Amino acid sequence: MNGYMKGRKFVGIMLAIFLLILFARHFSDFVDSFKPSDKWDITEEGLLTYPQNRGAVEFTKTVLNDTPEFTLSKIVYMSKNESIYALLRVPKTSARQIIPSADGKLFEAGSKKPAIILLPGAQVTKEGEDGRAAKFAEWGYVALTIDERGNVGETKGGISSMDEEYATFIDNREPITHKMVFDVLRAYDFLAAEGGVDSKNIIVFGESMGGRFAIMAAAVEPRIKAVVGVSTAGYDSLERQFQNGDVARFYKAIDPDAYIAKISPRKVLMVHSTNDTVIPIEMAQKTFSYALEPKKFMIVSCKTHGWCDDMAPMMKEEFKAIFSR
Repeated sequence: MNGYMKGRKFVGIMLAIFLLILFARHFSDFVDSFKPSDKWDITEEGLLTYPQNRGAVEFTKTVLNDTPEFTLSKIVYMSKNESIYALLRVPKTSARQIIPSADGKLFEAGSKKPAIILLPGAQVTKEGEDGRAAKFAEWGYVALTIDERGNVGETKGGISSMDEEYATFIDNREPITHKMVFDVLRAYDFLAAEGGVDSKNIIVFGESMGGRFAIMAAAVEPRIKAVVGVSTAGYDSLERQFQNGDVARFYKAIDPDAYIAKISPRKVLMVHSTNDTVIPIEMAQKTFSYALEPKKFMIVSCKTHGWCDDMAPMMKEEFKAIFSR
C-alpha cells in the first residue's frame, strides 16, 4: 500500500512537471503574440499575412512648404530595413462630414481628418502624384504619397525580375513584392499615429501598379477602411493552368485577384477607362468580379491610362460616402 501511494505521488509529480513545461511553452507563445513584429507568413489559403501589431514607426519629418491652406512635409520612414520616402500633405481646413447618429440625428465629425495613402503607378514618383494629393487635400483629406521601391523615385530596393521573385518565394524568403505591401502597412501605421488624423478613417488609393499593392494591403490590414483602384487589375492567375504547383502557389500569393474578396465588408471602388490600352478594361472587370459587396465599378472614357480630370467630381462624392460610413 505504501509503495502504491509512492507510485501515485511520483506519477502526479511527473504529470505536474509535464503540464508546467507545456504551460510555459504556450505561455511564451501567448506573450510573443503581443510583441511587435514584422514577420511575414503565407496562410493555408496561400495568401500573404503580417501581424497587426507592427510597433511604432521610425521616421523623420521635414516641412517643405507651410501655407494658410496646407502643410507639405517630406517623410522618410523605415520599413523592412529600407528608407521609404513620402510626401505628407495636411490641409488646414477639414472635410465637413455630416454623420447620422444612432437616434437618427445628424452631427458633424470632429477635428481629426480622414486620410488617404496614395500609391503611384509604375514610373511615377511621389512628386508626379502630388497633383492628386493636392486635389484630395483641397477636399479636406490628409494625403500621404509614397515612392514605391525602385519606382524611379528616391526609395531604393525595387522589384526583382519575376524569375528572381519566384526563386525567393519557393526558398521561403520574403519577396520584394511582399515587402512593398508591408511598406503600405507602415504608411498606414504612420498615419494612424499622427495626431491630426482620424485613425478609423484611412483608405488606400492606388493607380495601375499602385492599385495592385493597394488591394493586397487592404486585404492584409483590416483596419484600412476602403480601397480605391484606378486603372488597375490583377494578374488573372486564378483561372490559368500551371503545370508546376509551386508556380501556381507563387502567383496566387502575389495576385490581387486572390486577395480582393478579403476586403469585404469594407468597400472596393474601381475606376477604369474604356480607352485604356495599358490594362484592358476587361481585365479590371475580371478582378472586380472576385470582390464581394460593398463594391462599385465606375467607367470613364478618358484617353489616358491612370487618373484623368473626368474622375474628380465622381471621386469627390465617393470619398464622402466612404468616409461617412
